[in-house]
Amino acid sequence: MIETILYSLLSNVPPTDNGTFWLPRSASTVAENIDFTFELINWICYFFFAVIVVAMVLFCIKYRRKSPNMTCDGPTHNTALELTWTIAPLLLVVVIFTVGMRGYLDLREAPEGCYEVQVTGQKWSWTFNHPEFGATQVGELTVPVGKPVRLLMTSNDVLHSVWIPDFRVKMDVIPGRYTSLWFEATKVGDYQLNCTEYCGKDHSKMLAKVHVIPVDEFDATMIKLASEYEDMSRAELPAYAINRLYNRCVSCHSLDGSSGTGPSFNGLWDRVKVGQVKFTSGEALSSLLGDATEYGEPENYIRESILNPQKHIVQGYLGSMPSFQGQLKEKQITAMIEMFKHLDELTDANGNITVNKDGTPTE
Repeated sequence: MIETILYSLLSNVPPTDNGTFWLPRSASTVAENIDFTFELINWICYFFFAVIVVAMVLFCIKYRRKSPNMTCDGPTHNTALELTWTIAPLLLVVVIFTVGMRGYLDLREAPEGCYEVQVTGQKWSWTFNHPEFGATQVGELTVPVGKPVRLLMTSNDVLHSVWIPDFRVKMDVIPGRYTSLWFEATKVGDYQLNCTEYCGKDHSKMLAKVHVIPVDEFDATMIKLASEYEDMSRAELPAYAINRLYNRCVSCHSLDGSSGTGPSFNGLWDRVKVGQVKFTSGEALSSLLGDATEYGEPENYIRESILNPQKHIVQGYLGSMPSFQGQLKEKQITAMIEMFKHLDELTDANGNITVNKDGTPTE
């Protein structure tokens, strides 16, 4: 009853399909209730701001001190006024609580039959696993429009937080336990996903894109994502790796030679194949390459660095890279190695990617 009356009173509030002064565009089923609660509190603030300012101005004029010698007794007690400023705010708080709690419960209770995605946060990227299709995405999440989606989330290192502003959903991602959120997108398009819990040096780069596509295209898209690299030839793997896999590396490893949290990928293969890498232990990679050595071939060192990055930490770096064990298939690791070998063919002098995932030049 309360909500029906309030909805009718606020029916002239502009829709947020394209965003408002205060809010981004609205693109999920839960956004309407969130926006309504926000606008309700906003209009209460507008109303009382106007009342207080007008009353203050009138009182300043009516009760101003008219002469230097003027004196008067101040008010001591007014039962009606005291009841009014106690009961009115209480009723407003009850209304806000009722509207807000109903919206909160809707956000916490995911509908039956949700499409589930497993989300892993780690410094500084998002990994999205689709168990139903066996597909893995990094830095991007594809979901169907008009179908509830549940994100089951955990962290490999520190506290992170998933926030999709256009869907009005946000939830902390905690190491050692699972949290979840759900949404149902109402519009096809691309939406920004942010990390909103400060998680270290490159927190601001921990971004992802949510791709909302038509339901009739979803299954085919996910099946293709799950197996797109399986049938690729070795020559096609570098372009696939730099477009599909590098996005989990971009926050720490540059392509233009600039220093970051980790070594730049620019010239990495040349340094590795001749062993021109020194470790914090004092060893040099050159002593670990060749016959009857730990790695033998330089490809083995790169593979080990992806799966067990703490084994040998490069001098000048802190060794903050997480393991990608279980997150990359063998052919994807091969694709990363091939990317390093052919990086000069995939990027320009400024480190910009110059090929699409199918190997064709970017426009």
